[in-house]
Amino acid sequence: MAGKMDKTTKIVVAVVGSLGLLSTIMGFAAEGTKLTASDVLIGDGACYYPRNSSLALGICAALFLIIAQVVIAAVGGCCGCCKSRNIPSEKNRTIGVVCAVVSWIAAVIAFALFVDGAALNAEGLRETDTFGQCFILKDGIFAGAAVLTLATTALGLTSYVLLGRQPAAAAAAAPKAGGGIAMGQPQFPQQSPPQWYGQAPPPNYPQYPPPPAQGYGAHPPNQQFSPPQGHAQV
Repeated sequence: MAGKMDKTTKIVVAVVGSLGLLSTIMGFAAEGTKLTASDVLIGDGACYYPRNSSLALGICAALFLIIAQVVIAAVGGCCGCCKSRNIPSEKNRTIGVVCAVVSWIAAVIAFALFVDGAALNAEGLRETDTFGQCFILKDGIFAGAAVLTLATTALGLTSYVLLGRQPAAAAAAAPKAGGGIAMGQPQFPQQSPPQWYGQAPPPNYPQYPPPPAQGYGAHPPNQQFSPPQGHAQV
């Protein structure tokens, strides 16, 4: 049960632990106040059992025990079978389920002992046995139920904590999985330039050198011009 616990787990542990502890204390108190042979009156073939506090203590101990078990089953998800607060490791799940099953077995036995002890300490008249003696609750019935209650509470809380604990790898990866939203530019595939359907491509004209200068202008030096045809030279 070592490790960091969240707020809900701490509340459940506190509530269930308090109920189990109260049930245990009441069980030991009922053991100390139960009827003895000197308390029972015998007369006319009947036994008279006086009023005592062990009846109320035994009933309250049984009720607190059942309430504690119901709280663990409801919050823990039916011993991890109906639902699970987290996804425990395979080892924790196996140990948790085993602890839960053993806890319920011990709780049923403790509840039966509490009810049986309380019923035998109830006030009233009862017939004697075949030997003319009154039946007295044996020593250790309430005490045994109290010890089983303590074990039941410890096993139930152990199961609750183990079934609600995540593995180390999953716990470390959990913040990264939902830590935030990645920001950036959306990636789109590059698109080719649009094709011009139904249109001729632009003409490719040949490149010509610029025409020579005409008219009046500068001419290169020492350039001689030949006379025109049909005229004599003077």
